[in-house]
This record gives sequence, structure tokens and C-alpha cells, in this order.
Amino acid sequence: MKRILHLLPLAIVLLLSWHGSAQIVVGNQDYDIDYLTPKDYEIGGITFSGAEKYDTRMILLVAGLQVGDEIRVPGDKLATAVDRLWKQGLFEDVQIYITRIQGDKIFFEIELKSRPKLSMFSLDGVRKGDVDKLKEEMNIASGDVVTENLLTTSKNKIRAFYLEKGFTNVSVSSEVAPDTILDENKENRVIVTFKVNTGKKVKIDSIIFRGNDSISTNKLIKQMKNTHDVNYLKKLYFWTPSFWKASKYQEAKFNEDLESIITYYNENGYRDARIISDTVYCVEHVGGKKEEKRDYVRVEINIHEGKKFYFRNITFSGNTIYPSDLLAKHLRINKGDPYNRTLLETNITYNPAGTDISSMYVDNGYLFFNATPVETGVSNDSIDIEIRIVEGKQARIRNVILEGNTVTNDRVIMRELHTRPGDLFSRDAILRSHRELATLGYFKEESIKPDVKPNPQDGTVDVIYKVEEGNTSQIQLQGGYGSGMLIGQIGLTLSNFSARNIFNKKAWQPLPTGDGQKLSINAVTNGTYYGAISASFTEPWLGGKRPQTLSVSVYHNLYSNGFARDRTSPLYGSLRITGAAVSFSKRLKWPDDYFIVSHSISYRRYNLNNYNNTGIIFTQGIANDLSYGLTISRNSLDSPIYARSGSEVSIAGSATPPYSAISGRSYAGLSDQEKYRWIEYYKVNLRGSWMLNVFGDVVLNARARFGWMGHYNDDIGTSPFGRYYVGGDGLQSWMIDGREVIPLRGYTNNSLSPQDGACIFDRFTLEVRQPIIESGSATIWVAGFLEGGNSWTSIRDFQPFNMYNSAGVGVRVFMPMFGLIGVDWGYGFDGADGGSHFHFTIGQSID
Repeated sequence: MKRILHLLPLAIVLLLSWHGSAQIVVGNQDYDIDYLTPKDYEIGGITFSGAEKYDTRMILLVAGLQVGDEIRVPGDKLATAVDRLWKQGLFEDVQIYITRIQGDKIFFEIELKSRPKLSMFSLDGVRKGDVDKLKEEMNIASGDVVTENLLTTSKNKIRAFYLEKGFTNVSVSSEVAPDTILDENKENRVIVTFKVNTGKKVKIDSIIFRGNDSISTNKLIKQMKNTHDVNYLKKLYFWTPSFWKASKYQEAKFNEDLESIITYYNENGYRDARIISDTVYCVEHVGGKKEEKRDYVRVEINIHEGKKFYFRNITFSGNTIYPSDLLAKHLRINKGDPYNRTLLETNITYNPAGTDISSMYVDNGYLFFNATPVETGVSNDSIDIEIRIVEGKQARIRNVILEGNTVTNDRVIMRELHTRPGDLFSRDAILRSHRELATLGYFKEESIKPDVKPNPQDGTVDVIYKVEEGNTSQIQLQGGYGSGMLIGQIGLTLSNFSARNIFNKKAWQPLPTGDGQKLSINAVTNGTYYGAISASFTEPWLGGKRPQTLSVSVYHNLYSNGFARDRTSPLYGSLRITGAAVSFSKRLKWPDDYFIVSHSISYRRYNLNNYNNTGIIFTQGIANDLSYGLTISRNSLDSPIYARSGSEVSIAGSATPPYSAISGRSYAGLSDQEKYRWIEYYKVNLRGSWMLNVFGDVVLNARARFGWMGHYNDDIGTSPFGRYYVGGDGLQSWMIDGREVIPLRGYTNNSLSPQDGACIFDRFTLEVRQPIIESGSATIWVAGFLEGGNSWTSIRDFQPFNMYNSAGVGVRVFMPMFGLIGVDWGYGFDGADGGSHFHFTIGQSID
């Protein structure tokens, strides 16, 4: 062996000193090519063969060969050129030849053989009903280059299509034939025929479990979401409907179900559970002609359950920030609980349904925190766990970066964020920032994606908010039918307006936007009796430094009796309401920053001209309504459109000055016109809405409303203006005499209140919602509801649970351009005005 090792260097030297050579014969001349001594040449010229339909300049560019370039022969540049051209997928064969060598110049010929292109393709053995679906799945068309990859991919898609349908034995082959009907434009075209043999559909006759002594077969079957047998419902509910058919067998989904079974065992303490074997075999199945066309299989699953384990001692190590007892409280696993590795890891890392250890650290800046659960002891059926914690250093935010806001100014977004450069990193702050951006309504909700980029080198983190601008201009088309008339509304709302750019011509594209202000202009009419116009402007960050909102609005309403508009005519009667309001709102920091307190001052002037209508007890004169309002609200809904969690509650009070007490006059003998020249009242309105994500995307929404209107002086009584009217679709545009309209589906409009309006009401709603579509262009959901409510003349008559009840279903469609569109069918169970009623609203929710 030692002699061989001594001779090895000599052998290597001899091999290196040997000059191997080969001859390449080109034409009638021989060229000696020394493979161990490459020689550099200049490319003197390149010719082509078989490239008539291609741009030769592009071929040379792809190949990396140009006349005048230096090239070493032998060398890898020619091999690289062949490889590059081959990878284009356009050629069936690529060859590069040396045509001649002249001094230090070398000449090449590139010979190409093009792949054929698809003329047409057909599907053989496929039902007519499946052809269009398959063509859509395959996504190939005339003119595509026919490669092996195209054929293989197409066959795999056909096979997957039929496997999904339960044809387990499907086979697919392809035949490629020249297109015999050729013309100049169809040279080198082929017709591909995909031959499909679906075989018989494989159905599952029965599923049998063996070895499951601790967990029942029914519970295991429930874990199999994709694989059912003919007796599936019978096993779970003791009966099987006649229309139920046996489940198709799909191997991939069956394997997923096996994993689900093991996961279920693990979550119940059986950490060593495993599938010993699963056997699928054909069985005879008695049935009609249709049944005889199918293959049936029986599935047997052998399970090793193992021993059931329990948590015993859970300890923590490495924790210096939080004590072990606090960590254990957030872990929410007790000694003696069934061993569940999934729950353990979830409650350490992130559990959206409750607290977890990771949130404690990450929300306090410990972005580089890590916790690893380790089994430190197993005794009989008990397991000791040590959770080893590496706390790391607190990470601070270095940069906050915005991407995608092409319209909205950076400052409008930045002021809503709860993450600032220099702040400690907090996962909760990022989630809250996501909510605030969604609530703005300027961006497509599904596009808002916070991205966290840690920088371990310096212990900082960059937070990137990626957004996509949505449509913030909204055309409002609102309609409703009530009191025997059709009411329509048209309006324009700009939710991301920029007042400072009104006089900037360049900013009108088509309107000045980007500063987060809101401008709204609306007009309402029924053509004959009623008309209204209103405008409002809102600045959400007055002064630009704090979340304090200033809103200003003006409006004018006209209601007439339908006669010609001649104010001197004794037949013409009208009520005109002109008003304005200013409100100032501020976001609070206590009890938390979901709270908002609002102050408002509003003025209404009622001008009655021969106005004779129920509810108002004088027909001629002017009434003035000057009031102050205070509202405390809290809104923690996670989405402004389709909320899944959170709540929205408010307490609103408004009051006029007690003119009768200030003046000292006796109002007992005054006319109604004098009593209500300056209206006096006080009001309290409560409302709440709570969202609960029951499962999946299904949301349970509970709502409640209450209102009470009181008076200071019994000689004056309750104001005839501003009372409550309950029932119907709640069309708020119907604001004649300042009334508040409270919707209650299943009844006609205003039918559940006294003729002159109510002074107190309540209403309760329980609604189940399920989204159908959630996208940037539209959000659609359906809902079923139970509803009840009533109203009373005075608080002495108030009976909160004496309600008119209804039930029904509805659908909501939200489109950014038009707002929320709603259609509801409700059935009222009580009273003469109940029964079947449809309610249609555009631009507003029913509540």
C-alpha cells in the first residue's frame, strides 16, 4: 500500500505531461484541436440554420456570442451558449459547429431545430360537461410551444381534476400529430390529443377503526373532514337521509385526515399515538344500476393509542423580567391536565383566543424573546416540562416606513399609528395600528399588511406598513318607501378630502384629496311633498397634533301638503326646517384610547305655514330649538365594514336651556305657539352593539337601543318636535319635525309609536352574519335576525319587555363607490301592522 502511495505523484505528473488531442473535420479540412492547450480566437462570423422565423440578433444576445468577441477553444463558452438557447424552450435541438478557422479568427454555424407549436388540442374520453372546465384548468391555447413540460403539466391537471371527483384510477396519455391542413402561417404546427380513461368512480363503502379503545369511532370520524362513508350520518346521528351518497375516495385528502386523527389524539394526551397501518381494498356493494357502475372500497385504520399522559410539574428557567407564577398564569395549563403539546406551544407563542407568554414579552419590546418547552421527566403517565426562556434585549423601533399610499399624505397615516420611531416594539401596537388604518376607510382592508424587519445587530426593528389606496369618494343613492311615498336621496361624500388644496389646480385629479378630511353634500326628495339639502365638513385632526375632530353642518328641509307652492294660498301648507350644528370631539386616553367624548351645539328653526299635521299642535308660527349635546362613546370594532369582534357603545345626552324657569313666566294660559317659540327638553339616548366571532367567519351581533325625551315644565309638556317613531326601515333622511326614526323590521314605517310620536322607546336585535364575498371591490354578507321593540307616550307607561317581535333574513352589499346596500325580509309576529314586509335601504345599515 505504501508503494502505491509513493507512485501516485509520479502517475499524476505523467498524466499531466500527456497531450491528448482530437480532430474536428469541417468541410475538406482537418483542424487539430488541442484539448489540454486551449487557444484564443476572435469570432470572425456566425451563420444560422433553421432560424428563419427568429430574430438572429436576439439569438446571439441570448447565446452570449457576438462577432468580434474573443473566445477560447476548447472552452465552456460554447457549451454555455447551447445551454442558454436550450433553456428558452423554443428549440428541440441546438448545435454549434466550427465552419472554418482562418488565422486567429474562427467562424461558427448555429443550427436550430424549432419545437412545434400547438395548432389545436382535443380531449378524448371526457364528458361534454367537463370539457369547458378542463380547458379552463389546463390554460393552453393555439400558438403555445409544445414542450414535454406543457404535455406533462396538462396531463397532471386533467388527472388532478378527476382525482378530485373520486376517479382514483384515472389515466391520461397524449398523442402529438402534425397538422395536415397546413398553410404558410401554420408551418410546424401539431395537433395534441389527450386521451383520458377515468375508470370507475371509487366510493367508500365503510371506514373501520381498530385499536381505538379510548376514543370512540364517532369522535374519530368527526375529525375526518374530507373522508366519509355511506354510513357517516348514521354513525353520528343514528339516521341517514335517502339522498346521502357514499363519499368519494381521494388518497391525498385521506392522508390529511389521518394526520388530523393523530393530532386529535395528541391534543387529548395520547402523545405516542400513531397509525400502524391503513388498508384500502375493494368490496362488493349491492345497489342499482347506477351503484353498479362504481367501485367501492373499504378502509381499515389500525391505531396504536398508547398511554394517556398528563402534565405534572411545569417550571420556567431564564426568566428575569416576569416571575414564574405570572408566566404560569398566562400559560393557563394546570397540573393534571391532559398532555397537549399543541396547546402548550400555542399558549407560549400566540393564542388569539386568550393570553399567552409571548405577548407579555413582545408587547413590552422583547422582540427577540424565545421560549422552548423541553420534557425533563416522564414518570408513568406524567410529564414534567421545563420552559427555557431567552429574553433577549428590548427592541426599539428604528424606522416606520409607509408603502403604497399614492394619494393619502404620509402625515395622515402616521398620526393614526401606535408605533413611533424610538418606541419599544409592541405586537399589540402593530395590531392596533392595523385596525386604525382599516377604520380610516381610505385603503383596501385586505391590502393593509404590517411587515416587521428585525435588526439583531443593533437590537432595533423596522416596521413597514404596506397599503393600497381604495375609493374614498362615495356616491350615495338611497331609497326607501314609507308613509305611502317613495323617498330618494342623491349625494356625494369625499372621505379623504383636502381643503387646503381647493385653489391648487394641480391637486384636482379629479378632486383635491389626501388630507383625511370629509366633505359631504346630500339632497333628498320625494318629488311632491318633501325636499332637503345638507352639507357637512369634518376635520379629524384639528391643529394636526391631536386626535380632536371639528365638524360643521348645515341643512334645510321642506315639507308641504302637495298643493301649489303659493304661500299666500289658504290651501298651501308647509313646514320648513333650517339648521346648523358644530361639534368638537376628542379621543381620550382614559379609561382607554377607544373612548371619545363629543360636545355639540345645534340650532333648528321650524317655520310653520298653515301646517296641519299630527304631532304638531299649532299650524302657524316659528319654533326655535337651541341645544347642547354631550356624547361619550367607545368603539373597538376590528373592522369598519364586516366586524368580527369588538363593540360599539355610546351614551348621548342633549338638552335645551330651561327657558320657562329662567323667564319666570306662567305658561299655563299661553297658546301653543307661544309655549314652543323656544322649545325646551332633555334627551338621553343609549345604544350598544357587540360582535362575537362564533366560528369561522360567522359572527353573532347583539344590539340594543334606548331613548327617553323629557320636559322641565308640566305646563308646557313634552315638545312636539324631536319625538321617537318606531317601525320599518329607519330611513333617517325622513327628518320632518326633527323626529328620530327607529327601525324595526317586520312592521310598516312609524307604525309602532303613538300617532303624535313617543317619548321613550327600546329595541333589541340578535343577528347572525355570514360573509359571502370579502374583497376590495365588494363585501357581501347574509344575516338572519330576531328583533323586538316598542315605544310609549311617557316614562310612566314604560314596559321594557312588552315588545313587538319579528324575525327575518337579509343581505348586505358594500361597494366603495356606493356604500352599503341592504335588502331585508322581516315577519312581524304582533299587531295589525306586522306580517311579511320587505325593507330596502341604500347607503345605510338598517341600524
